[in-house]
Amino acid sequence: MTDRSPAEVVARRVDTLRALTEAVDTKAELARSVGVSRSTADRSLRELATLGFVVSTADGYRLTTPGRLALDEHDRRTDRIGAFADAAPLFDGVDLSFDLDPAVFDGARVVEARPHAPHRPSECVAALVADAAHVSVYSTRHLSGNATPYHDRVLDGMTGTFVVTDRVVEQQEMTRPDDLQEALDLGRVALRRTDRDDPVTLVLAETPDGPEMGLIVYLADTPRGFVGTDDPAATRWARDLHDLLWREATPV
Repeated sequence: MTDRSPAEVVARRVDTLRALTEAVDTKAELARSVGVSRSTADRSLRELATLGFVVSTADGYRLTTPGRLALDEHDRRTDRIGAFADAAPLFDGVDLSFDLDPAVFDGARVVEARPHAPHRPSECVAALVADAAHVSVYSTRHLSGNATPYHDRVLDGMTGTFVVTDRVVEQQEMTRPDDLQEALDLGRVALRRTDRDDPVTLVLAETPDGPEMGLIVYLADTPRGFVGTDDPAATRWARDLHDLLWREATPV
């Protein structure tokens, strides 16, 4: 019996698991495929067999269903950790009043603002809104570049629920006052005010291809970057968070 945890065994023996996804191998074939000695291949197989991830058959060794699931989970976690690292510069020094679900980073697109392209995060949100039939938004920062796409899409029939700070409302009224009133008069936009001040804009867009979410992260009032995904667990998290913020907020 191995004294390592199943996760540690999978991480240590991932090459063996991956080799066995391609074919049923004998011990000698596996050793050649992975590039290890037969004794190392034997130890790998024994450890994995003890956990029920590999089984011996008349034709050689093969993965069990739990073994395939374990490999898939290992790869998913590896990809997620890589996405954490990609997004880390966006969150340096950023404090949030809510917990980010790790699923936000599954299959995520991470876009950083650059000196030569400071509007990239806003452009990502505009792309989300362009295809949306409905948006659920939480924002504590006003971006004039996003106000117009929201307004234009509302005129085209999009609906939206917005949880925003007084500062966002005031800046919108200063820059494009008629747009906000027109959207409210059409009855397609519902607005509530919040006292929270997380340096983010969260957008959940209901698109023809399904829900997508995007998160702009700010340093002070300047967009640092964007994280977006259509992962189902991430969009459920975004919906649940927006619903919570909506219930807490004050009707206008």
